[in-house]
Amino acid sequence: MKRFDNNTLSALALAAVLAGCAVPPADKRETPQLELPVTTMQAIDVSPEWWKNFNDPHLDALVAEALAHNRDLARAMARIDESRAALRAARADQQPNVSANASAARGRNSQNGPSAFPGVPLTGNNFRATLNVAYEVDLWSRAANLSAAARDELLATQYARDTLRTALAAQVVQSYAAMQSLDAQYVLFGQQVQAQRDSLALQRKRFDAGDISELDIQQLEAELIDNEAQLPKIDRARGEAERALAFVLGRSPKALVEGGMARKDTPTLRASSVPEGLPSDLLLRRPDVQAAEARLRAAGARVNAARAAYFPGITLTAAYGRESTDLSDLFDAPSAIWNIAASLTQPIWDGGRIGANYEATQARRTQIELDYKDSVVTAFREVRDALGQYSEASTTLQSGLRRAQALERAAELTRLRFDGGESSRLDVINAERLSLAARTQNAESARALTAAQANVFRALGGGWKAPERAVSGGRGVPEPKGE
Repeated sequence: MKRFDNNTLSALALAAVLAGCAVPPADKRETPQLELPVTTMQAIDVSPEWWKNFNDPHLDALVAEALAHNRDLARAMARIDESRAALRAARADQQPNVSANASAARGRNSQNGPSAFPGVPLTGNNFRATLNVAYEVDLWSRAANLSAAARDELLATQYARDTLRTALAAQVVQSYAAMQSLDAQYVLFGQQVQAQRDSLALQRKRFDAGDISELDIQQLEAELIDNEAQLPKIDRARGEAERALAFVLGRSPKALVEGGMARKDTPTLRASSVPEGLPSDLLLRRPDVQAAEARLRAAGARVNAARAAYFPGITLTAAYGRESTDLSDLFDAPSAIWNIAASLTQPIWDGGRIGANYEATQARRTQIELDYKDSVVTAFREVRDALGQYSEASTTLQSGLRRAQALERAAELTRLRFDGGESSRLDVINAERLSLAARTQNAESARALTAAQANVFRALGGGWKAPERAVSGGRGVPEPKGE
């Protein structure tokens, strides 16, 4: 029997050694180094409250309302709370588990059973109270890696919240600019309609006096009807834009239907300045890029935690308390009980479960690494596209303003020629129609420029202080906020 025991122990030891030989190496990969564009631009400061560059108190109030009440942002805050709780739970796994136990039992043994002895009562009580301590020795850093993963996932949720804040502010700015554009168009068509009504009333008198033909009257009336028909369409679009913005602001259904939206009297909204570019390394500080990097670090930590499952697990337990068959004797000195134990568990064969889990964590890390690379490429693409859109929108608006001035002057000259009998009424109508279309297009171009400016600030990540030195992959890991 002794030989059998020795052989058994030898077999177990050999299996443990073989299991240890199958352990893969630790994951020590850093954040991948990416090929970034070479630039000599200087780092600049971008205000976190970049929307205040538009110098509109109404807009500032709307952005503040959205940041306080938007439901998507509230969901992001809830995800942060969830991640913070998960981090506390992961850190708790690194601490001893202390519990208290109290029990009372009464039972009867079989008179014919093995525990039946002469003179020993068959029925008895058992009272027990213990303080228990259990602790898993983290020799292979499994719990530490899981805690690090939870910490980086908390950072990722905080960066995701910052990304959403920036996108939300940009959406408010763009919606506000759309309302201003529609307001300007409504005013332009309203002015044109009123001028045409006055002109039609005057021309009717001239027609009654026989100075002009009925053709002139019919042409004027047709143009007036066409412009009048545009007013309800623009007004409907204004209402839809207001309700869309109210939804972003997180307003109630009643406010969504009944509430109006304040904006300044003069419908113009343009930022005082827009950054023209940033050093390449600084764009890596965009919240979405930092979130992707934090998720990558978390995935690496989970790979190492899964690797720890190949190694033996060591658990220490201890208990101290009292046990007695009589409740009145439970806390007497002779009733003391205690135990201390240590256990070691080495996986030998589990059907490949540990290996499959390890390979799955490696595959997830590879996916997240590709996501990180895509996020960096996306950041540079979005910045370049946003700057291109801003440049185009600025040029379009400037050209449109000059074109509108020229067409307005052409309309004035055409009216003078008509009064002198050198042009027809149709020439005047066409000239006025072109002038109105150009001014309406300028209102839309102003909206496009504001939207492009907001896109630039969103693409830059919303705001930060320029670092004293360039940053790159593998830089220090920040602490989660609120931890």
